[in-house]
Amino acid sequence: MKRILVVYYSQTGQLERIVRSVTAPFEHNAEVQVDTLQLRPAKAYPFPWPFVGFFDQFPECVRLDPAPLAPFQLPQESIEQGYDLVILGYQPWYLSPSPPTTAFLQSPLAARLLNNTPVVTVIGCRNMWIMGQERVREMVRAAGGKLVDNIALVDGGSPYETFITTPVWLLTGRKHFLPGVFTAAGVAERDISGAAHFGQQLLAGLLDGRLQRGESVLDALQACPVNPSYVVSEKMGWRSFWIWSWIVRLAGKQGSPLRVPLLACYALFLGLAIALVVPLTLVARFVLGYVPAYRRWLASQVAYYQREPALVRQ
Repeated sequence: MKRILVVYYSQTGQLERIVRSVTAPFEHNAEVQVDTLQLRPAKAYPFPWPFVGFFDQFPECVRLDPAPLAPFQLPQESIEQGYDLVILGYQPWYLSPSPPTTAFLQSPLAARLLNNTPVVTVIGCRNMWIMGQERVREMVRAAGGKLVDNIALVDGGSPYETFITTPVWLLTGRKHFLPGVFTAAGVAERDISGAAHFGQQLLAGLLDGRLQRGESVLDALQACPVNPSYVVSEKMGWRSFWIWSWIVRLAGKQGSPLRVPLLACYALFLGLAIALVVPLTLVARFVLGYVPAYRRWLASQVAYYQREPALVRQ
């Protein structure tokens, strides 16, 4: 019998539904046993978020500072026996993995469970995930895991729709903002239910040994399509986040009132960056599209992020 561990943190419940859809083919299969570890912060995050509280998570999230978690709920016998596959569901926050995800991956338990074990990541996000996946890849590797596949489901709205609908959802809890004008926030229902197809392939790859050999079973299914328009934007954005996180932390620890003015400046910067810098980046990409060297570089980046086995062999 093959043993599967499913680990995830879901604040709104959307990622939990995505993970359950991916793992639905495992249910009632006599050849597999599935254990679930739902990560729980020691102090639950509020939802909807207060404005300051939402942005106050930013510096520690980007710097990969682990958030305290409630005790892990896994049978000791399961920990000792280990697993044949770990499925890790997470959301990118500020182009980085969510703090509970970081805390798990940096924990001694992760080092024990992931060591020499195939890992498949499952992402649910607005639209940008490649830099967050880079951080996860590094932490999985540090824990001894073998990242073999990635599934990334993104918001169905356009970038400018989600620039409005995602903050409204996070700050008010309303997924439907001006119906008929904006697409509902979050991953489309058809994409969530359709994720079971990926689970079927994972199950087949687990049972026939491909995952244990470090082979992708989702490579031909476009499980994590990369939008070339976001590659440069994400790289630039993450560098700016790294600088801003250092500046904000100069004002003290999380919760310090001295942070508030700096967080307000950062929020203004973020809004202007999305509204102005991203379109300029798209224009620059269009112009550079006529440069053969740039086209080759961009194609190599897209291939790199779309195919996890390429990461494993590095």
